[in-house]
Amino acid sequence: MTPTAATAARATGRRVGRAGRAGGATAVGMVLALVRRDLGDPRQFRLPLLLDVAFGVVNLVVFLFISRVLTPATGTDLTRSPSYFDFVAVGITFLLVLQAASTQLTGRVIREQRSGTLELLAAQPVPVSALAIGTAGYPFLFVLLRSGVYLAILATVLGLRTEHADWWGVTVVLVAGSAAMMGVGIGLAAFTIAVGHGDGAARLVVVGLSFVSGTYFPVSELPGPLPEVTAVLPSRIALDGLRAALTGGHWAGSAAALLVATALLLPSASWAFGRALRVAARRGTLKRD
Repeated sequence: MTPTAATAARATGRRVGRAGRAGGATAVGMVLALVRRDLGDPRQFRLPLLLDVAFGVVNLVVFLFISRVLTPATGTDLTRSPSYFDFVAVGITFLLVLQAASTQLTGRVIREQRSGTLELLAAQPVPVSALAIGTAGYPFLFVLLRSGVYLAILATVLGLRTEHADWWGVTVVLVAGSAAMMGVGIGLAAFTIAVGHGDGAARLVVVGLSFVSGTYFPVSELPGPLPEVTAVLPSRIALDGLRAALTGGHWAGSAAALLVATALLLPSASWAFGRALRVAARRGTLKRD
């Protein structure tokens, strides 16, 4: 690192540290500014939404036909879902949130690093928590819209059973689950900034969480103590809550657990994000080629 680059890195590190002491109004303004920046470009919103919906519908149709060929064994616990398709359709819908919290957010951070935008944002006198949540804001707002579109298509076109659905419960659980997963995503973003290779770690998180949380098959089929161990995962809690809300079951406990998870994950992930920024600033790696 050249002396000039080293001086700039130390200055960025000091500004990152001072950002944590900025006021609440500045923090909210930073979050809103970052979200508006992304929403201001319709090209980032319209075409991706259409392509994602098209891909998602094809994926759901594939599982619709699979569910007509394969029948779960007698006694399989589908978490109140009336059929395997109803079960897996909810899993695929929440998989969007998992992807937003992992591959999409880390990919976004990598692009910000390469363009130099992250280094500029880190130098601003705002709390790092605002920078972290603002960076994650657009992907999660986008994924909430996509999930709503998926559920509408499932209910009106593909035959998802919703006659007993509590849509208020579906909305609350989906938003609370997304907030909890945002904490996971910001933690992955911190890893990406400090260490690199966040794209590989993100893919691993998607595969792992979708496997043990009940996305494609009931968690009761997992071996050994895994069904009990995975009961604390926000992704599993959200899936159980969504399936309960869609079938008229009790979802309030899942929503409360997700709010507790959010209260624990978001502050700790924001702290890790700030720590990663300081480490990267000292190393001069806030901007990567």
